[in-house]
Amino acid sequence: MRYFSRFAKSAPLDKGWRKIAPGPQEKHFGYNDVSPAQSLINLIHISDTHICDAQSPARVEYLDRFADPHQPVSHLIGSLVGTYRAHEFLTAQVLESMIQVINSIEFGPITKTPITSVVITGDMTDNAQINEMNWFTTLLEGGKITPDSGDNSKWEGFGGEHYSPHFWNPHGTPAGEVDDFPRKLYGFPVIPEILDAARSSFVATGLTHPWLTVHGNHDALLQGTVAPDDLLRSLAVSSEKIIELPDEEAIQALRQVSEIGPATYPTPTSPVTIPATPDLLRDFVRPHNWASFILPTHSAGSDSQKYWRRDFDKVTIIALDTVNPYGGWQGSIDQQQFEWLKSNVESLQDRYLIITSHHPVEDIFNGYTPYEQPRVIGIEIESFLMSQPQVIAWLCGHTHRNRISYHGLNQDRGFWQIETASLIDWPQEGRIVEVFLDQNEDIFIMLTQINHNGVVASEITEYSVDQINDLAGISRLLSLNDWQRRQGKFAIEINEGESTDRSRLLRLPRRI
Repeated sequence: MRYFSRFAKSAPLDKGWRKIAPGPQEKHFGYNDVSPAQSLINLIHISDTHICDAQSPARVEYLDRFADPHQPVSHLIGSLVGTYRAHEFLTAQVLESMIQVINSIEFGPITKTPITSVVITGDMTDNAQINEMNWFTTLLEGGKITPDSGDNSKWEGFGGEHYSPHFWNPHGTPAGEVDDFPRKLYGFPVIPEILDAARSSFVATGLTHPWLTVHGNHDALLQGTVAPDDLLRSLAVSSEKIIELPDEEAIQALRQVSEIGPATYPTPTSPVTIPATPDLLRDFVRPHNWASFILPTHSAGSDSQKYWRRDFDKVTIIALDTVNPYGGWQGSIDQQQFEWLKSNVESLQDRYLIITSHHPVEDIFNGYTPYEQPRVIGIEIESFLMSQPQVIAWLCGHTHRNRISYHGLNQDRGFWQIETASLIDWPQEGRIVEVFLDQNEDIFIMLTQINHNGVVASEITEYSVDQINDLAGISRLLSLNDWQRRQGKFAIEINEGESTDRSRLLRLPRRI
């Protein structure tokens, strides 16, 4: 099935544009015909859906262009900015397309036993806005969704009435303007009417499997980095949108955005703005109303506590809230959560434990806090978990890449960390995670990559903007051609992972 294939990418064509085509079904690395004797749990893992209100005045797309390869200062920045993607207005259609595939998967492909739950490891929204969270929950629960904000009669984001050569304008070049850089330099196409199609209403299928969610930095912080305050809330619902800053101001603003808190939002003195239709649903999700979206039926916790434990037959999942609420896009936890984690893990000596969080261990180093009590970072969490033999795996996202690593001094104590790619950046994949024992009670974790249901066509003209799965397929194709990710340390191939990071069989000796 196409869901289990690894897509084939063409060689770069004119201006570096690449096509995709279905490839053969991906084989499991390390699979040696092991025979499952007892199934423990079957999960489907997706992450970083980044459901995005691409028209919001609170977004800072105008900073992203300084990382474009043709920008003279891009080599000085040396990193991605991540505040604009050409395909970001199609996130609702991508998640809908993935949900269709997930619903079609009733059993684990190796154990042939039912799927237990879907685990979504954070960054469900892109900008922590109420309307983004509403769209996310509607997509998972099913029902009519209109992924639009502001003026419902027209598109008010980049690529619409406001024309800038720095952004992809899918409807073409207006009279008197120059072609935009994505089309002129990087081979991006013209797709008439796609912006209106993307904000059109449709009926979401809804997940048929139970689902669990994990808190991510984009679910709490503005652009995943800055803690919202009253000033930023007023900006989000305002009647103006900043579209450009002088270069000096923009570069200075980039210096103030940090992976470690505190992080600040740009405070421009001479911005270029355009009118925006105010929308109160662009306000930010606040800590006390998180529960109204997620926790009552799909996790365990309270209004202020976003970490939880869920017991299944022989496996317990423990979810950490690794978001630093004081700013910075990397993670940490507070001392109270760490004590809660230790207490739960130590009390569950006779069960297999799976830890889940948004951040992987390596990115839990943002210890910033304005208070005296220090926050706990990854090295301390990792050290404790490696001492507990019942901990067998850690599921996470955040990095937008497929990567598998073992954390432990030996095979008797340690766990497999399984990072799964995002649904916004290439390759827009998820995983099936089957955990089972063989006849010797050795532990096996079988991972199987899955694609969403987006159409794959050889030419852009073969896609229809009137179909949800065509729009999801366009998003996948555009993500492959992201001009900031075509080479170097951010190349999209890194997100795919090696064969050892994708569909793979993992093993641990008998533990309990």
